[in-house]
Parts: sequence; structure tokens; C-alpha cells
Amino acid sequence: MARLSRVWLMMLLVSMFVTSAMAQSDRIATSDLLRLRTVQNIDIADNALRAVFTVRSIAEKSGEHSESGIPAYEYQSHIYMLDLANTDAGPVQLTHGRRHDRQPAISPNGSFLTFVRQDDDTEKPQVWLMPLDGGESRPLTSLENGASGPRWSPDGLSVLVSSRVPRKDIAGSPPYPSERPMRGWDDVPNNATPNPDGTMTEIRAWLKRNATESNPTVTNRIAFQDERSLRGEPAYDHLFMVTIRTGEIAQLTRGHRNYRGATFTPDALRIVCIINDDESQHPDRVRSSALAIMNADGTNERIIASNPEYRYWSPKPSRDGSVVAVLGEKLDQPMARQTQLGVVPTAGENEEVIWLTDTSNFDRSVQRFRWMNTRAALLLTAARDGGVPLLTVSTGLLEPTDLVASDDAGAPIGVYDFDQAGGALLYTMTSAANPCTMRIQDARGDREVFDPNEWIAEKRLSRPQEATCTRPDGTVVQYWVMPPVGVDMTKKYPVVLNIHGGPSAMWGPGERSMWHEFQLLAARGYAVVYANPRGSGGYGEAFQAANYQNWGDGPAGDVLDALDHAMINEWLDQDRMVVTGGSYGGYLVAWIVGNDHRFKAAAAQRGVYELNTFFGEGNAWRLVEWAMGGFPWEARIRPIIQRENPFTYVQRIRTPLMILHASQDLRTGVSQSEMMYRALKELDKPVEYVRYPNAGHDLSRTGDPLQRMDRLNRLLEWFDRFLN
Repeated sequence: MARLSRVWLMMLLVSMFVTSAMAQSDRIATSDLLRLRTVQNIDIADNALRAVFTVRSIAEKSGEHSESGIPAYEYQSHIYMLDLANTDAGPVQLTHGRRHDRQPAISPNGSFLTFVRQDDDTEKPQVWLMPLDGGESRPLTSLENGASGPRWSPDGLSVLVSSRVPRKDIAGSPPYPSERPMRGWDDVPNNATPNPDGTMTEIRAWLKRNATESNPTVTNRIAFQDERSLRGEPAYDHLFMVTIRTGEIAQLTRGHRNYRGATFTPDALRIVCIINDDESQHPDRVRSSALAIMNADGTNERIIASNPEYRYWSPKPSRDGSVVAVLGEKLDQPMARQTQLGVVPTAGENEEVIWLTDTSNFDRSVQRFRWMNTRAALLLTAARDGGVPLLTVSTGLLEPTDLVASDDAGAPIGVYDFDQAGGALLYTMTSAANPCTMRIQDARGDREVFDPNEWIAEKRLSRPQEATCTRPDGTVVQYWVMPPVGVDMTKKYPVVLNIHGGPSAMWGPGERSMWHEFQLLAARGYAVVYANPRGSGGYGEAFQAANYQNWGDGPAGDVLDALDHAMINEWLDQDRMVVTGGSYGGYLVAWIVGNDHRFKAAAAQRGVYELNTFFGEGNAWRLVEWAMGGFPWEARIRPIIQRENPFTYVQRIRTPLMILHASQDLRTGVSQSEMMYRALKELDKPVEYVRYPNAGHDLSRTGDPLQRMDRLNRLLEWFDRFLN
């Protein structure tokens, strides 16, 4: 009888294990990160018969493993085509293999496709040409420094491309100072013999040769950091024209100036682009820019809009070529000003931009835009109240109106790419139900035409619940609560407060980058609370400026107040709360645990912890001046920085803190994370330090897939130590 009971007990345990495993299999898992695919770079043919786009995915590297046998993964991107006359058939994949194919563009007659191909990170990207009615693709460019941004001429005879040319390959010296003390540009004769024991000229030639080989790196630039490495001498974006029939490539622009965002006017006779508007200073010191126009052969360049108080980008001529639409931002308050959409006549010179959006009619930052081909109006997207809606605005200075803004449940959605031709509008949509689908609006209505993540339909998901709270100073803070998957209202669940970076980023149901992480936490039994504190984008200029000289106390109060209001949900456990965030969110995590002790554990990721140090080691150092009102050496600013430094309060921290950072993160720098860790160890506080090799600031979004999964599971494991 006892033996029979043991058998039944074993069968019961096995049944419970299988049932539990089955229950978990229908939830988002860490490794589902490898299955996510996103749609980008939509381009519809002018005849509206076809559309092409890029699908970005993660794939296992065949035969490549670590020493311990762990498989290696890589990003791939391929070109797909959709027949707009038969969208029910779904898209067809055009390119394959271990490649990065992107920026597809269909020729005006709809017969050919150009795209940028890069087989691996060591190769320079080049522009390729593919016939869409059958045939092999072939390289269109073979430029030494690579090529990108292909733009067809309206007559279909040529393609405009951009290539980044280093200074050493440009004749003459720059018109601006070298900023090298007591030295000038090219002051070592080319015929000087490098000799470490020779004359000073020969020694300088020897030193120059060493620096040319980056051993050592020598810089005199104020912006001397890239994302993961130091910058050398400047390089410049120049324009090249490729003749399709002959393959001939002609360089259109030259000199020590950038030519960016170039595109043809509809008559194919001219090119509009963005250029440097002040050649007397080093480009690192010039933030303004100008809108220029030139003949299609690069001659007769002239400026049609220039204002030292603005920077412009992304010019797009209207259908008749009479005006150019452009994005712009006023430079006087960089942390607060909204990106505006405006137009300027092409016939004039140094014209004023007529802004179609500003704080009076649309107090939000425009992200992308396109001209509509049926009327004098434009499509645009802008972050707003937790989503990124698709809107339209006319040149008659009317207020933008929504085209797509919410899902079937009324929650905000995010539109991150779109194009329109004829009667067809294609766009991507991020929602609480799916991080990326592609939809179409045409004569048949609005419907989905491609779901790159069909497997998600088999998963149980958490649906964010929107709410607001009002702070004592009247600031209204929008926040969301995501219940655990399968929540039982009679039970209590641990809570993760997650904080965004920027600080002018914005989170909501329409935010794509956090979709997997939030759903993973909910699948693991956590409730997720996230808010948009003062300083966030998506709520207008005044809200975005409200964290000026107030990075810590105000925003911390906003997210903590949102958490307090969320706790009215009785299924949230106030005794099991943890907090995490990245970049500025990492800053705010460190600030909070130095001033508040409600959390059982915390994780600060890629954060800023000491603003004096950040000024020197981060390539986003300008934030110190913009957000604090001055520089660390100024007497009036020092007390502000001291007050706003999370490191100032390190002695108060008693919450177990995990600090995560990437070894090649030059956005925020690395040594601040080491300072925070070492101080806490010296103070004998519970702390753990995690460093990811060969990784940069965007590890969580675009980093090595294995490291991205490690980060997610390391957060889960750290919180589990202190909650369970």
C-alpha cells in the first residue's frame, strides 16, 4: 500500500511538472528574443503596384560556438516584395544569406530595385541593383569608402549615392582651424622622411606615421568619441552619381563639408541637401545647418534656407518641386525644443522656413514625414502620450489630424515606418499585442498584410493599463501597469518599476524597444509599472523642459508617485518591489536608492552616476551644459551638479544594487559605473558588478543577442534572490 502511494505521488509530481511546463510554454520566454523580426525601410513604387521593405532578424551562426559550446548569433536583414494588387498572397523574400541588405528603393518605372548590401561588419557597404521581373542582382558601386542612401533620379537613368570620404583623401586643407596648439593642417611635408632620431621635421613625420596607424590615437577634436571607439580626423559625406546604363560613377561634391539627406527635385535637374552653414569653425563645434540646392551635376550650389538658430535635416521636395519640406529644431534650448516640420520655396535664397507645426498647433516632435501624392499635404509621425501616431497636415497651416493612433482597444500604437503612393498607404504598427506588423490602407480599408511574428499569436500576453497621477506642483504624469500573465486578483505579485532613458525618451504601449522585456517580466510573474516623468518627450515643450537643473528629485518623485498610485491594485505586493532602468534610467535608479529605501533590490544599467566625470568620458557630454545650465568648473554650477549627482548619496544606499555596463560604452562612459561599484564595496553594501565585453551603449537593443539574453536573465535572477 505504501509502495502504491509512492507511485501515485510520483505520477502526481510528474503531472504537475508537465502541466507547469505547458503553462509556461504559452508565455513569452527569454529566448523568444531570437524570434523577433521587424519591418523597416518601406518603399512603394510610383505606380503603386509593388512595395519593398526590409525584414531584420536574428539567426544562429552556422558552426560557430563559444569554447563552452554556446551557439553564436548574428543580425541579418533581407529585402521582401509585396504585390499590392494581391496583398492576400503575402510578401516574397528577394534576398537571402548571411547579409545586411537594407535601404531598398524602386526605380521610377517599377522595374529595378537598388539596395545597400554589407556581408559583414568588416566590409564597406555598397549599393546593388536588382531587376524585379527576374534576373541576378549586381553591385552598382565599388567605392573605396562604401556607399549608402541610394536615390533614383526621376527619369530612372541614374542613382545618387553618398559616401563618407576621410580628410586625407580630400585635396587641400580645411578652411577652419586645426585646433592643434602651435600646429596647422598638413604642416609636415609629404617628402619628409620619418626618423625618430632625425631633425624635428623628420621626428614629426615619424610621429605622424604612427598616428596614421592609430598607434597612438591623437586627437584635437572636442567630439573625440564615437559610440565604441575614439574618433580620428574628420570625414565628410559626399555625393556621387551612378549612371545605370554605363556604370560610370561621377563625384558631384568635394571639399571639407558634409552633404547629407540628398534627393532629386521632380524634374531631375536639381538636388536638395543639408550642408554645413559655417565653415569658419570645426564641424564638431557647429550645430546649425543650412538647406542647399544645386544642379544635378553638382554645379551652381546655393543656400535656400539658413538660420544660425536652427539645424535642419531630412529635406523632401514637393510633387511639383516648388517647395522643400524639412525638419528643424531651434538650438537655444536643446533639451526641450520640439522638432518642427516646415516648408521653404526652392526658387529663393536664404528664405525663412514656414513652420507647419509649432507649439501653437502641434506641441510635439515630428519624427518622420512624407509628401502625399494626391494633394498638397504631408504624412508625419510624432511621439505623443505613449504612442507614435501617423498624422497628416496640409500646407494651409492647419492642425495635424490623426490617421492611425490607437488599436482596437483604444490603446496608443507606434508607427515607425510608412510610405504612400497612388491609393495605397503601407505602415508598420507596434501595439501591446505585437511589436511589429505591417498594415495597408487602400480602397479595401485598413488591414494587416504581413505579420513577421505570427508565433506571438500562440502566446498569452499582458495588456498595459493606462492611468495618470497629479504631482503637488500640478504636473500630470502618465503611467501604465502591466499585470502578470494569468493574474489571480486574490493573490499578491512582485512589482518591477522600470524607468526609461533619454531623459527625453517616451514609453507606452506604442514603444517597440521594450515590448519583449516587459512581456517577459509579466510572463515571469511580475507586475510592471512604467511612467513618463517630467523631461520625457511626447508631452510638449514645457513638460520636456521641466527637469532643467532637476534631473533627480522631480523625475524621481514622478515615477515613485506613479508607483504609489499603481499600488491601489490589491494584487500588487508593496513588500516585494524592485526597480531598474537604463542610461538616464540607470541614473534615476541610483538616485532613488540613495534617497528612498522601499525597494528590495535594484539594477542600474549603463547609467550616469557622476556628472563631472560624465562630462569628460561620455560622448553625450553636452547634456551637462544643456541640463545643468553650465559647466562643471563654474562656481555657480558646482552646487547644482553636486546636488544632482547620484554619487553624492552613495553612502545612503542600502538597497542591494546590481550595476550593469558595457566595456565599450562611450555614450555614458564606463568609469562612473566602476566608481559606484567600488564605493559600495568599500562601504560594505550589497552590490554586484556586471561588465559586457566588446559591447556598446545600445547593448539591450542592438547588441550581441546572447549578451542581450544574458542581461534579461541576469535581471530576473538578481531580483529573484531578494524576492523569493
